Amino acid sequence: MVYQYEERYIAFIDILGFSKLVERADADPGLLERLASVLEEQEMYSALGRSMDAWSAKDPSGFFQNMFKISTFSDNIVLSTKTNLIGLGLLTTLGSIICNRLLHQGLFTRGAISKGKLIHTDKSVLGAGLITAYNLEKSAAIYPRILLDESIVHDMDALANQGGGPDLRRQDFDDLWHLHILHPSMLDLNSHTSKSEYSALSGHDYMALGRQEIVNAFKLNADNLVVKAKINWLAKYFNEYAVSFGLPKIEVVE
Repeated sequence: MVYQYEERYIAFIDILGFSKLVERADADPGLLERLASVLEEQEMYSALGRSMDAWSAKDPSGFFQNMFKISTFSDNIVLSTKTNLIGLGLLTTLGSIICNRLLHQGLFTRGAISKGKLIHTDKSVLGAGLITAYNLEKSAAIYPRILLDESIVHDMDALANQGGGPDLRRQDFDDLWHLHILHPSMLDLNSHTSKSEYSALSGHDYMALGRQEIVNAFKLNADNLVVKAKINWLAKYFNEYAVSFGLPKIEVVE
């Protein structure tokens, strides 16, 4: 195989506290089952990437070739797409879906979306674009949010103007933009796959599960000020849209 860098959109997603959850799961069968389901769901997304590869191979125009790639590494997920509006729509929509679904399993995510040179195959991911996304996540994300670098914010403006689905951008209190994983369109997320245990739930009941996971996180981390600050941010974010979900706001514990 001849490797060659390609300009791509890249999303780097980190599942916060995953290693500690794995340690706790040793004595908690319920938690172990939940983590196993998370890994199974990640395999489902990987299967989606492989099926898209198989489908694009039959496209004589080559437009969809390597359109979408996804790699999972237990507590990290990397998605990349071609740098066109279809690719950007795929990346932001699926990135929102993944983070929202993990939230409903009690797993919070932090990361970043950038654009840059990348090699992304079934076996490897490397390039300056990934490093940019990784550094942005480590240096500025801070809270459970997926930051958007300036080039992504600009390109998502073009996507919105083209009618490419809901605008999945949100500007935070510090003027940074992040992926809007609690966009009201996520109410229908439970019907995204018939394999989901949430597929029989209404949108209201589905989001109520996410709310409960945030409340539970407060209880589990009552004595950890660093973690509690991150959960406070997530609770305040949720509260902005609680009315649209038909749910009561979460009591924020300062």
